[in-house]
Amino acid sequence: MSDSLPSPSTTPDGLEPRFSLPLTTPRSSKTSLAIGGVTIYVYGLEELKQKSGVDVAVLYLAHNRTRTYLVTEGIAHEILHRYRSDGRKKKVEMIAITMNMRNHGDREVSPEANLTWSGGNENHAVDLISMISGATQDFKLVLDFLPAYFPQFNRLHNIMLGVSLGAHTAWRMASTAPGQFDAFAMVVGCPNLTSLLLERLGIDASAIGVSGEELETVSYERLEKVMNESQRRRWPRALAEFVREGDKKIYEEFPSDVPLFMCNGEYDKLVPARYTTSWLERRNAMLKRTTSGHSKARLFIQENTGHSCTKEMVAMLADWLGDLYKL
Repeated sequence: MSDSLPSPSTTPDGLEPRFSLPLTTPRSSKTSLAIGGVTIYVYGLEELKQKSGVDVAVLYLAHNRTRTYLVTEGIAHEILHRYRSDGRKKKVEMIAITMNMRNHGDREVSPEANLTWSGGNENHAVDLISMISGATQDFKLVLDFLPAYFPQFNRLHNIMLGVSLGAHTAWRMASTAPGQFDAFAMVVGCPNLTSLLLERLGIDASAIGVSGEELETVSYERLEKVMNESQRRRWPRALAEFVREGDKKIYEEFPSDVPLFMCNGEYDKLVPARYTTSWLERRNAMLKRTTSGHSKARLFIQENTGHSCTKEMVAMLADWLGDLYKL
């Protein structure tokens, strides 16, 4: 069984490549720091060495599955360079922070746990969700203690940016750390992991009377009636209820007054953009019914792009951050 879903149309040749840090991009300083036993890498700190008593924006970056912090390191260098050199005066300077996600890089303890169902890992769903849950705890730990390590700064303004696995994590940071972030950016990530994983598992949503993007609304009792033995083993009740609760919090409680930038690829087969599009449409409709608040969500679906964070996305994210903090 494939972990990929059919694309809405035939995938063209020559999809846009993943972002690669240009040799011409100036590299920011890099400092390693251990907080609560978690090693993080801080970029741009030395550039602020002479500045104290100022506010600083902190861009947290979470990388994709099977990769390491070096992927988000490249994105950090590019965004910091663009943020500093775009010609706009800013309210705050910026630093960036990343780390190896759990079971990745020097934290890997089980290579098998990073495999998917099609790769032979029967525990793919629980391994993936537990890594996401652990990552939210790691970033929350750093978020809470970082001000104590950097007392020279007046206030830290936090932004969360994730790619794929890191974006799944970023979606869940809002309920893990309510009120602690200025903004969120999700690249090829999914706000409703129940729907994503159940469709990967081969569940026929139409047999239950819902769209594939709305499978997280279905109770486990109804799911059991259409699942075979293998599917029930791969999607046990305890996991299903945990993931469904997380999806519900994202739908109902994600802060509408916090800027949110979502990037997806038009031809992404692994995490199709329709999950994000459907979530945003339903979310906006819900906000209109229940509040008078104005959503600050922005969605960019890049043409000719698969499951990738592209150079265009990185450039747009840097520009968006510049807008957030411009004077």
